[in-house]
Amino acid sequence: MNKWLYPLSAVSVVLTANATAQQAAVDSEVEVIVVTANQQQQNWLNTAASASIRQLPNATLLIDSGQMLRGIPGLQVDSRANFAQDTRLSIRGFGSRSAFGVRGIFLQQDGIPISAPDGQGQLSSILLDSVSQIEVLSGPLAVLYGNGAGGVISLSTREQEPDSVGGSLAVSDIQQQYQLRLNQQHEQHSWQLAAKHFETEGFRAHGAARKQQIQAGWQQLLSDQLTLKLKLDWSDDPRLQDPLSLTLAQWQTDPNQTAAQAERFDTTKTTAQRQLSATLQHSGVAPWQLAVWQGQREVMQRLAFTGEAITSAGGDIALERDFLGINTHRQWQLTDQLSTVIGGAWVQSEDQRQGYVNLFGQRGDLRRDEINKAENRDLYWRFNFQPTAKLTLDGGLRYSELHYQINDNFIRDGNPDDSGSKNFYQHAAALGLNYQFAANWSWFISSGLGFEAPTLAELAYKTEGTGLNLDLSASQNRQWETGLKYQVPALTASLSVFSIRSNDELLVASSNNGRTSFRNAGNTAREGFELFLAQQLNPQFSHTLSLTLLDARFQSAELAGNRLPGVAKTDAYWQLTFQPRLSLPLYLEWQTLYRGRIATTDNNNEFAPSAISFAAAVSAKQQVNGLQLNYWLRLDNVADRNNVGAVVVNQANRRSLEPAPGRQLSAGLSLNYLW
Repeated sequence: MNKWLYPLSAVSVVLTANATAQQAAVDSEVEVIVVTANQQQQNWLNTAASASIRQLPNATLLIDSGQMLRGIPGLQVDSRANFAQDTRLSIRGFGSRSAFGVRGIFLQQDGIPISAPDGQGQLSSILLDSVSQIEVLSGPLAVLYGNGAGGVISLSTREQEPDSVGGSLAVSDIQQQYQLRLNQQHEQHSWQLAAKHFETEGFRAHGAARKQQIQAGWQQLLSDQLTLKLKLDWSDDPRLQDPLSLTLAQWQTDPNQTAAQAERFDTTKTTAQRQLSATLQHSGVAPWQLAVWQGQREVMQRLAFTGEAITSAGGDIALERDFLGINTHRQWQLTDQLSTVIGGAWVQSEDQRQGYVNLFGQRGDLRRDEINKAENRDLYWRFNFQPTAKLTLDGGLRYSELHYQINDNFIRDGNPDDSGSKNFYQHAAALGLNYQFAANWSWFISSGLGFEAPTLAELAYKTEGTGLNLDLSASQNRQWETGLKYQVPALTASLSVFSIRSNDELLVASSNNGRTSFRNAGNTAREGFELFLAQQLNPQFSHTLSLTLLDARFQSAELAGNRLPGVAKTDAYWQLTFQPRLSLPLYLEWQTLYRGRIATTDNNNEFAPSAISFAAAVSAKQQVNGLQLNYWLRLDNVADRNNVGAVVVNQANRRSLEPAPGRQLSAGLSLNYLW
């Protein structure tokens, strides 16, 4: 498989390679999170970026994308434990401003964007249990993905599975999850079908949720070099109650309480999404790929206020989105040392957005009626040059055009026409060099220029007055990174040092009951280092350690020296795995997570306290003829600590803290029959 047909990410696939460690991995069949430069398993020491790899827990009730992403250096994962809001993700500070969903990070699955053309996205509609591999790119090379690519999270779906049928059950005192899977493989084609149902009461009152997902995939070999892939993704979340965030005083008094406004206004969200995608992939002398997709997304949400003012956007929101896109690229191997890729992408979305008065859980009069359109056109070029066995250069250019159009159909006395348009014409560039100066050591350095345009939601409100916030500009960033990598059969380690300077940084100006306005905050500086270590200590013990230290501060006079809200200075993860010498494969795991305190406002007058949590799990597996049996038991937040899971930055009502759940015991059983 050619590396340029897939995302250029941070480093190539790394596996601990001595015979003992490999056998332990095979025996346990653990899933691996891989931070990769490409899907070709090339020499990790020859890639021009930092490294990270960790094993997922064998035992988990997988309900949150954060469970799959913790432990990757530079990636801050803040779980809201609130299914009406997505997990809060930021990479080296990019995306930290997000009040909901994901910003500043480019999301994709199987080469098809999850992010909308304006840069906003979410992972809640993805069937996470069908993901086979996660690639995460941080650092300068990420800018080659265009708008909002302060980092890249790329998911790959399981394909070419053996003929099998299976199911699983996972439960806790407040949650239940059921799954069914069916796979079939033939000589020229294969297909997969998976379905999942999840339900929870919520650990806080008014926090119940119900979610259903289906994914179907089909792959057909059209010729020796041409493959067609079709995939249908369907998700329906008919009930996502929102218990709302808490003030610091409320959290200190009782972190399990629900804000009174939640039940008063019946703050609830429902979503539905359907997407059909098709990919043609050719593997030849000059391989190419063509992907097309189309889908619809529907959201209905009641917020914690009436929104009855004529200039309000309403407290009861209805959104219908149609989206489609095409992405294609081709590679040429110009010489034995030089390869290049040229590609282009076009993505479009159209939103029918309406808002109504929230009459304490009942829909009232219309207050917003708009058609919002976003269109993104990109051209890109990438290259890989390896003049010697020890020296490698990676880089590229990208040109992006982003067009917004807002048509206001709700024009009344006291509420003027808020129609408008905004265009952005931007470019990005990156270059990286890697030098393997010894058999087990390499040094790398890279630099990049990137940009991030505001999303449609961020243009929606001015800080003061009515109308669109068309004065917002795209932020510009310059990134530098350098580091060392070391690899021997039982040990993989890396140390990265980085520096980021941003102009016109996009930050929250105010956030009040779901109405969030944004501003360009001048200049910011982010500097830090990341340490990663994966080691097989002996045939029974292995461990993984990641540590991120990030100093993110304002440089402009107004807030000079203040920390960026939403960004932790310290983020650490450690996992220890033990496999006893038993005839029945048994695995014991221990996880420790630590996140430093987080500023919740620009002026740093309030901080969410630091959080530390521990988790323990035991799992086992058996094989009886063609039947595979897996069962597990897991205890999260072993010490039952009161932690803050996530924050909402610059919240005008000061309800800025999303509590994390207390101690929770869960168990699971999985059956899979192969024939």
